[in-house]
Amino acid sequence: MTGIGDRLRSALIWAVALPVFTAGCVLVWSASFVLGGRVLERLIKMSCRVVLAACGIRIHVRGRENVAAGRQYIVMMNHVNFFDPLVLLAGFPGMARGVEEESHFRWPVYGQTILRLGVIPISRKDRARASVSLRRAAAWIKSHPGYSFVILPEGTRTLDDKLGSFKRGGFLLALETGLDILPIVQTGAFRIARKGSLLIRPGRVDLSIEPAVSPACYSRDAVGDFAGRVRLAFLRRAED
Repeated sequence: MTGIGDRLRSALIWAVALPVFTAGCVLVWSASFVLGGRVLERLIKMSCRVVLAACGIRIHVRGRENVAAGRQYIVMMNHVNFFDPLVLLAGFPGMARGVEEESHFRWPVYGQTILRLGVIPISRKDRARASVSLRRAAAWIKSHPGYSFVILPEGTRTLDDKLGSFKRGGFLLALETGLDILPIVQTGAFRIARKGSLLIRPGRVDLSIEPAVSPACYSRDAVGDFAGRVRLAFLRRAED
Protein backbone atom coordinates (compact mmCIF):
# COMPACT_ATOMS: atom_id res chain seq x y z
CA MET A 1 0.00 0.00 0.00
CA THR A 2 1.17 3.49 -0.83
CA GLY A 3 0.17 6.13 1.67
CA ILE A 4 -0.12 9.88 1.29
CA GLY A 5 3.07 10.23 3.31
CA ASP A 6 5.00 8.10 0.81
CA ARG A 7 3.68 10.20 -2.07
CA LEU A 8 4.54 13.51 -0.42
CA ARG A 9 8.00 12.33 0.51
CA SER A 10 8.58 11.06 -3.03
CA ALA A 11 7.46 14.38 -4.51
CA LEU A 12 9.91 16.20 -2.23
CA ILE A 13 12.70 13.84 -3.27
CA TRP A 14 12.00 14.53 -6.95
CA ALA A 15 11.95 18.29 -6.30
CA VAL A 16 15.39 18.11 -4.70
CA ALA A 17 17.05 15.31 -6.64
CA LEU A 18 16.12 16.29 -10.19
CA PRO A 19 18.00 19.62 -10.09
CA VAL A 20 20.91 17.86 -8.37
CA PHE A 21 20.93 15.21 -11.08
CA THR A 22 20.82 17.83 -13.85
CA ALA A 23 23.64 19.81 -12.26
CA GLY A 24 25.70 16.63 -11.91
CA CYS A 25 25.24 15.81 -15.60
CA VAL A 26 26.27 19.32 -16.64
CA LEU A 27 29.30 19.18 -14.34
CA VAL A 28 30.46 15.80 -15.68
CA TRP A 29 29.80 16.80 -19.31
CA SER A 30 31.77 20.03 -18.92
CA ALA A 31 34.62 18.37 -17.03
CA SER A 32 34.97 15.65 -19.69
CA PHE A 33 36.47 18.25 -22.06
CA VAL A 34 39.42 18.88 -19.74
CA LEU A 35 39.63 15.78 -17.54
CA GLY A 36 40.01 12.09 -18.27
CA GLY A 37 40.97 8.76 -16.77
CA ARG A 38 40.77 8.29 -13.02
CA VAL A 39 40.26 11.96 -12.26
CA LEU A 40 37.12 12.13 -14.38
CA GLU A 41 35.99 8.77 -13.03
CA ARG A 42 36.22 10.03 -9.45
CA LEU A 43 34.06 12.99 -10.42
CA ILE A 44 31.50 10.69 -12.05
CA LYS A 45 31.36 8.46 -8.98
CA MET A 46 31.06 11.45 -6.66
CA SER A 47 28.21 12.87 -8.75
CA CYS A 48 26.38 9.54 -8.68
CA ARG A 49 26.73 9.32 -4.91
CA VAL A 50 25.46 12.88 -4.43
CA VAL A 51 22.35 12.16 -6.52
CA LEU A 52 21.70 8.92 -4.63
CA ALA A 53 22.16 10.71 -1.31
CA ALA A 54 19.66 13.36 -2.41
CA CYS A 55 17.19 10.51 -2.93
CA GLY A 56 17.93 8.99 0.46
CA ILE A 57 19.60 5.94 -1.10
CA ARG A 58 22.52 4.35 0.71
CA ILE A 59 24.85 1.78 -0.85
CA HIS A 60 26.66 -1.00 0.93
CA VAL A 61 29.27 -2.92 -1.09
CA ARG A 62 30.86 -6.25 -0.27
CA GLY A 63 33.21 -8.40 -2.31
CA ARG A 64 35.63 -5.66 -3.39
CA GLU A 65 38.40 -8.24 -2.98
CA ASN A 66 36.99 -9.97 -6.09
CA VAL A 67 38.03 -7.01 -8.26
CA ALA A 68 41.69 -7.07 -9.34
CA ALA A 69 43.09 -3.55 -9.64
CA GLY A 70 43.48 -2.41 -13.24
CA ARG A 71 41.87 -5.53 -14.71
CA GLN A 72 39.13 -5.34 -17.33
CA TYR A 73 35.86 -7.18 -16.86
CA ILE A 74 32.48 -7.53 -18.46
CA VAL A 75 30.45 -6.34 -15.49
CA MET A 76 26.91 -7.66 -15.16
CA MET A 77 24.28 -6.54 -12.65
CA ASN A 78 20.61 -7.41 -12.28
CA HIS A 79 18.29 -4.71 -13.68
CA VAL A 80 15.82 -3.33 -11.13
CA ASN A 81 15.06 0.38 -11.60
CA PHE A 82 16.20 3.67 -13.14
CA PHE A 83 18.83 4.14 -10.44
CA ASP A 84 20.84 1.13 -11.66
CA PRO A 85 23.50 3.06 -13.65
CA LEU A 86 24.10 5.41 -10.72
CA VAL A 87 24.22 2.58 -8.21
CA LEU A 88 26.65 0.55 -10.28
CA LEU A 89 29.04 3.42 -11.03
CA ALA A 90 28.93 4.56 -7.41
CA GLY A 91 29.64 1.08 -6.06
CA PHE A 92 32.00 -0.48 -8.62
CA PRO A 93 35.60 0.20 -7.53
CA GLY A 94 37.05 0.42 -11.04
CA MET A 95 36.50 2.52 -14.15
CA ALA A 96 33.62 1.42 -16.37
CA ARG A 97 31.45 2.32 -19.33
CA GLY A 98 28.75 0.27 -20.99
CA VAL A 99 25.70 0.06 -23.22
CA GLU A 100 22.41 1.80 -22.57
CA GLU A 101 18.99 1.72 -24.22
CA GLU A 102 19.17 3.97 -27.27
CA SER A 103 16.07 5.99 -26.31
CA HIS A 104 17.92 7.31 -23.25
CA PHE A 105 20.25 9.25 -25.51
CA ARG A 106 17.32 11.46 -26.46
CA TRP A 107 16.77 12.57 -22.87
CA PRO A 108 17.74 16.21 -22.23
CA VAL A 109 21.15 16.72 -20.60
CA TYR A 110 21.59 13.07 -19.57
CA GLY A 111 21.66 11.78 -23.14
CA GLN A 112 24.36 14.24 -24.18
CA THR A 113 26.37 13.38 -21.07
CA ILE A 114 26.45 9.61 -21.52
CA LEU A 115 27.19 10.01 -25.24
CA ARG A 116 30.12 12.28 -24.38
CA LEU A 117 31.43 9.70 -21.89
CA GLY A 118 31.48 6.92 -24.50
CA VAL A 119 28.41 4.95 -23.48
CA ILE A 120 27.15 2.96 -26.47
CA PRO A 121 23.46 3.02 -27.52
CA ILE A 122 21.81 -0.36 -27.95
CA SER A 123 18.36 -1.37 -29.17
CA ARG A 124 16.27 -3.78 -27.11
CA LYS A 125 13.89 -4.39 -30.03
CA ASP A 126 16.11 -4.68 -33.11
CA ARG A 127 18.51 -7.62 -32.94
CA ALA A 128 20.50 -6.51 -35.99
CA ARG A 129 21.15 -3.05 -34.54
CA ALA A 130 21.97 -4.60 -31.18
CA SER A 131 24.59 -6.81 -32.84
CA VAL A 132 26.19 -3.73 -34.43
CA SER A 133 26.30 -2.08 -31.00
CA LEU A 134 28.02 -5.11 -29.50
CA ARG A 135 30.64 -5.07 -32.26
CA ARG A 136 31.23 -1.41 -31.45
CA ALA A 137 31.53 -2.39 -27.80
CA ALA A 138 34.16 -5.03 -28.57
CA ALA A 139 36.23 -2.47 -30.47
CA TRP A 140 35.80 0.08 -27.68
CA ILE A 141 36.94 -2.42 -25.04
CA LYS A 142 40.09 -3.26 -26.97
CA SER A 143 40.98 0.44 -27.37
CA HIS A 144 40.30 1.29 -23.69
CA PRO A 145 42.26 -1.28 -21.66
CA GLY A 146 41.77 0.56 -18.37
CA TYR A 147 37.99 0.28 -18.46
CA SER A 148 35.57 -2.51 -17.68
CA PHE A 149 32.36 -2.72 -19.67
CA VAL A 150 28.87 -2.92 -18.17
CA ILE A 151 25.92 -4.89 -19.53
CA LEU A 152 22.67 -5.56 -17.68
CA PRO A 153 22.00 -9.06 -19.02
CA GLU A 154 18.23 -9.10 -18.54
CA GLY A 155 17.88 -6.14 -20.90
CA THR A 156 14.87 -4.74 -19.06
CA ARG A 157 13.84 -3.97 -15.49
CA THR A 158 12.22 -6.62 -13.32
CA LEU A 159 8.49 -6.38 -12.65
CA ASP A 160 8.44 -8.67 -9.60
CA ASP A 161 11.93 -8.45 -8.03
CA LYS A 162 12.82 -11.81 -9.59
CA LEU A 163 15.74 -12.38 -11.93
CA GLY A 164 14.66 -12.32 -15.57
CA SER A 165 16.06 -14.37 -18.44
CA PHE A 166 19.52 -13.42 -19.69
CA LYS A 167 20.16 -12.26 -23.23
CA ARG A 168 23.11 -13.80 -25.11
CA GLY A 169 24.83 -10.59 -26.24
CA GLY A 170 26.91 -9.90 -23.16
CA PHE A 171 28.18 -13.46 -23.04
CA LEU A 172 29.12 -13.43 -26.71
CA LEU A 173 30.97 -10.17 -26.02
CA ALA A 174 32.91 -11.85 -23.22
CA LEU A 175 33.83 -14.73 -25.53
CA GLU A 176 34.98 -12.32 -28.25
CA THR A 177 37.08 -10.14 -25.95
CA GLY A 178 38.28 -12.91 -23.64
CA LEU A 179 37.25 -10.90 -20.56
CA ASP A 180 35.94 -12.52 -17.39
CA ILE A 181 32.38 -11.72 -16.39
CA LEU A 182 32.10 -10.04 -12.99
CA PRO A 183 28.62 -10.55 -11.50
CA ILE A 184 27.33 -7.80 -9.21
CA VAL A 185 24.12 -8.71 -7.41
CA GLN A 186 22.00 -5.90 -6.02
CA THR A 187 19.32 -6.43 -3.39
CA GLY A 188 16.98 -3.93 -1.74
CA ALA A 189 16.53 -1.79 -4.84
CA PHE A 190 13.04 -3.04 -5.74
CA ARG A 191 11.55 -1.53 -2.59
CA ILE A 192 13.13 1.86 -3.39
CA ALA A 193 11.83 2.23 -6.94
CA ARG A 194 10.31 -0.01 -9.57
CA LYS A 195 9.26 -0.04 -13.19
CA GLY A 196 5.96 1.68 -13.93
CA SER A 197 6.08 3.96 -10.89
CA LEU A 198 7.71 7.31 -10.10
CA LEU A 199 7.50 6.64 -6.38
CA ILE A 200 10.86 6.75 -4.57
CA ARG A 201 11.25 5.30 -1.10
CA PRO A 202 14.59 6.01 0.63
CA GLY A 203 16.51 2.92 1.63
CA ARG A 204 19.65 0.84 1.30
CA VAL A 205 20.92 -1.08 -1.70
CA ASP A 206 23.32 -3.93 -1.03
CA LEU A 207 25.82 -4.73 -3.79
CA SER A 208 27.61 -8.06 -3.69
CA ILE A 209 30.55 -8.40 -6.08
CA GLU A 210 30.86 -12.10 -6.82
CA PRO A 211 33.97 -13.95 -8.05
CA ALA A 212 34.61 -13.47 -11.76
CA VAL A 213 33.61 -16.18 -14.24
CA SER A 214 36.09 -16.94 -17.01
CA PRO A 215 34.93 -17.59 -20.59
CA ALA A 216 37.95 -19.83 -21.21
CA CYS A 217 36.04 -23.11 -20.95
CA TYR A 218 33.19 -22.06 -23.22
CA SER A 219 32.62 -21.66 -26.95
CA ARG A 220 29.94 -19.84 -28.93
CA ASP A 221 28.08 -23.13 -29.21
CA ALA A 222 28.06 -23.39 -25.40
CA VAL A 223 27.08 -19.78 -24.70
CA GLY A 224 23.93 -21.01 -22.97
CA ASP A 225 26.03 -22.97 -20.48
CA PHE A 226 28.20 -19.89 -19.92
CA ALA A 227 25.14 -17.75 -19.22
CA GLY A 228 23.78 -20.44 -16.92
CA ARG A 229 26.98 -20.47 -14.88
CA VAL A 230 26.82 -16.70 -14.39
CA ARG A 231 23.09 -16.80 -13.67
CA LEU A 232 23.73 -19.34 -10.92
CA ALA A 233 25.98 -16.83 -9.16
CA PHE A 234 23.09 -14.34 -9.14
CA LEU A 235 20.57 -16.86 -7.91
CA ARG A 236 22.79 -18.13 -5.11
CA ARG A 237 23.45 -14.64 -3.80
CA ALA A 238 19.78 -13.64 -4.04
CA GLU A 239 18.87 -16.64 -1.89
CA ASP A 240 21.29 -15.68 0.92
